[in-house]
Amino acid sequence: MRKTAAVIAVILVLGAAVAACWLVNVCHESDVNRAKIVELRKMAEKSSVTDMKGGLEPGEESRTAPISDGDNPEKPLRHDLALLKEENPDCIGWVSVPGTGIDFPVMQNGDFYLRHDFEGNYSDYGLPFLDERCSLETSDQLIIYGHHMNDGSMFSALLNYADRDYCTAHPEILLETERGAESYLVAAVVREKGSYGPGEWSLFDQINMSVASFRALVENLNERGLYDTGWELVFGDRLLTLVTCEYSQDNGRLAVVAMKT
Repeated sequence: MRKTAAVIAVILVLGAAVAACWLVNVCHESDVNRAKIVELRKMAEKSSVTDMKGGLEPGEESRTAPISDGDNPEKPLRHDLALLKEENPDCIGWVSVPGTGIDFPVMQNGDFYLRHDFEGNYSDYGLPFLDERCSLETSDQLIIYGHHMNDGSMFSALLNYADRDYCTAHPEILLETERGAESYLVAAVVREKGSYGPGEWSLFDQINMSVASFRALVENLNERGLYDTGWELVFGDRLLTLVTCEYSQDNGRLAVVAMKT
């Protein structure tokens, strides 16, 4: 009995040591990723260059000058996308949700950034990335994927949109691209499966839509939506959908669907 108890005690001690090492590693990785994101934000943040009198230097244009967004009111770009693209050509924009922790560059290169950081190094955190089928110029729906991390980082905050009050408090999503800065309002929040079979309707298969397919999308969102946001989608609306994992179903996803204002 004593020998058995001693063996069990050793196993428990070893197990505790392994668990402690794992926890330390996870915390370290979280800190490292957080530091990387902070540095990216600092690098990309635009700031005006002024002279001693507070005006722009001769010949200098404001880096925060409003950039036209088609028929919409002009909105300022808050991030230096040219600099980001110079550092990494896969960077196609920046997405942020005011009042949340979502504030990241957006990449596009298949699913490479599912497990890689801005420098191309392996990372469990990855970076938000645009669906490879989407075109910033022509797609009716832009779909951006991001991880749901246990430390609450990346796109984890999207899970809060399961609560209507949270949506009411955080209705706007901002997308900055070389085309300009665009504002989107959350129109629907749904839980979806991450995979779908041939002929099976899926939100994630609605990139370029006809009148009929757009009508089907609206019907499905109305049926599957977690609550009524008060916004009605009409054909011609451009959609931006942010997606992360959720665990109420196998291979589940939570999708926040927003319409361009």
